[in-house]
Amino acid sequence: MLGRQYDQRAFYVRSGPNEPWQKSYSGPEYRAEAQGKLMNVRLAQALFQDEYLKEAPFDPERNTDAVIEALDFYKRHGVLMINVSLQGAQAGYDVTVNGIDRGNSFRDGPLRGSLVSAFRADGSLKPEWMARLDRLLKAADERGMVVNVMYFYQGQDGVFLSSAAIHGAARSITDWLILHRHRNVLIDVANEYDLPGGRWNFNSYIPQNILQLVDEVRQRFRIRNADFMLPVSASSDGRMLYPKSLEGQVDAVLLHGNDRTVEYKRRRLAQFRNIERPVLMTEDDNGRASTTANLSRDLASCDLLFQQAAGWGYMPWVQAQRFPFRYLPAPASQVRDDLPEKERDMVYFHAVLDHIAGLVLRRPPQE
Repeated sequence: MLGRQYDQRAFYVRSGPNEPWQKSYSGPEYRAEAQGKLMNVRLAQALFQDEYLKEAPFDPERNTDAVIEALDFYKRHGVLMINVSLQGAQAGYDVTVNGIDRGNSFRDGPLRGSLVSAFRADGSLKPEWMARLDRLLKAADERGMVVNVMYFYQGQDGVFLSSAAIHGAARSITDWLILHRHRNVLIDVANEYDLPGGRWNFNSYIPQNILQLVDEVRQRFRIRNADFMLPVSASSDGRMLYPKSLEGQVDAVLLHGNDRTVEYKRRRLAQFRNIERPVLMTEDDNGRASTTANLSRDLASCDLLFQQAAGWGYMPWVQAQRFPFRYLPAPASQVRDDLPEKERDMVYFHAVLDHIAGLVLRRPPQE
């Protein structure tokens, strides 16, 4: 996006519109190996509000505030980007875990499903969601952090009245970002756009039309005569497949690595060796239980994506994606399988962030 004089596989940031571009993680506090990368944490529920949820109290404003309160901790540990969704994510409703018996799909209806969307049925924006997003983007920008904003999520695209409303929603949110001049955003038009099994509504309209949607979002910056551009992409599912047609259309290749071995990820990354785009993982689930075995898998994947791509995205599923959401880790401690599960979950969270810090920072973070 910046021109051929820049490293095409790296991310760049700057402190203001008239300041020079520098690779991310430039500065004396960072290791040279980290330059150009975006180590990130998936906080898909940062703006969450389920309008069907009646079984448990939930304050969406306090939820977003809790994410903002955690940003300094993430930044101190070398995390430069968080990933948030405008249609939530799987909330892990489970009678045995959180006492809630609901699915994660809008189509299941008010008694059995979920309604989690920043968009109304006609594609227009809900002001309360936009107020939370505005607050979060400003807080991240104050800290020099990027926010990966995911527009559409499978199961919630059913809220739209028609495919035309999907296009309207994409235009509306992009215009909103332009109007409010939020420059610290990486756009993911559709989270796991290529999920198989008919999980996208309207006969898989979004997957079938992802190229058009990506192009339409990018065109808004020209149509609106914006004096800046945001990188636009769409993320794969855990198979890490990315067709050549999409490679040529996006500004960064966004990958998810869920439930795949390190060797599988290594083989898939080799397929992107010659692409002139940053290749970034924005979600990785290597086992949801906070066991020492799963921790080893998470850290091995982190190392691989740090070494061979533009960064890794940790998904603290049981901590920050499954209801109720917890965004701040427990104090640092050794992860042991004999710890009580709730305590171990948050110690595990801290251990992953400490590992990221060790890759990115010259000195350990000040807790």
